[in-house]
Amino acid sequence: MFRVVRFGLFLLLFFPSAACNGDSSGQMREVSVSPDGKFIAVVYAKDRTYFIYKIAVGTGFAARLTDAKSGSESSPTFSVDGKRIAYSYSPGNGAHSRIVVGNADGSGSRPWPTGETDDFRPLFSPDSKRIIFARSGYYGSYSPIAQPHQHEWDFFEGDLDGKNVRQVTKEKFYMVSPAAVSPDGKSLLFVSTEDHGDVLEIHSLEQPAKPKVSLRPHVPGEPSLGSALAWINYMPDGKSILFMAASDGKEGYDYDVYRLDLGTGGLERLTNGNGYATDLRVFADGKTAVFLKWRLDWHKTPVGSDLYLLDLQSHKLTPFKVTGLD
Repeated sequence: MFRVVRFGLFLLLFFPSAACNGDSSGQMREVSVSPDGKFIAVVYAKDRTYFIYKIAVGTGFAARLTDAKSGSESSPTFSVDGKRIAYSYSPGNGAHSRIVVGNADGSGSRPWPTGETDDFRPLFSPDSKRIIFARSGYYGSYSPIAQPHQHEWDFFEGDLDGKNVRQVTKEKFYMVSPAAVSPDGKSLLFVSTEDHGDVLEIHSLEQPAKPKVSLRPHVPGEPSLGSALAWINYMPDGKSILFMAASDGKEGYDYDVYRLDLGTGGLERLTNGNGYATDLRVFADGKTAVFLKWRLDWHKTPVGSDLYLLDLQSHKLTPFKVTGLD
């Protein structure tokens, strides 16, 4: 059975490299969708390299977006106006991870100044003028039997060139998920992990001192140690969110898609029996979502991934064939 302990589950959801180290056959990870719905950006991992590719939705053909020869690229995200893309870049050799902002076609990339912190998971504000990002203050392990990872997370906001940075949260989270910004730009949504399960947190971007809103949606068959939530998205109207949650399945945990109404608390299940799945993203029109389903080896370890498109009205799931990855 493909089962993991509480924090191991969280690490598999948000740090797939912890489970899949440099598979030579290649793996797609970390999905993003352009605002016009014409392109999907993915991180392609092969032979211990992690580079960003841009996939044409109309043809499924993938082409390299960036030209780095070494290091690791992660967390690609498009600006709402469709003109730019931002991502994280880790040079390796102990150097800190930093944000890179460039044109959506991959040209004109400008890395932020190197600092004394690790900056990850950039997001554009709805006006495309600011970057919201996560910063880790500590890399290591709090337990002698656990693998070291990034900890002490908080969220920050800055200009596109990395200047005028201000802190949004001041909680030094043990772990946080990739975040989402509300369509009106007023709120930041993410998952934090606690002793009794994951929590959806909504923080104000306009008034960081304003009390947060905490949500604990529960799904049938969730892990006994508490809910495991991931890959949260605001729907375009800002009234509901889409996310993935773990529940008991035939071969271990299934990571299915759910929609939560923020006004009523109503929960709707949109898929059933996904197996191990990650990286849910919603198209800007709110009609379609895309995510990765992972293939497992005989050890039940994720070794390869495939893109799937989900019609959010009919709930029809369609495999999306990709060519050109190398």
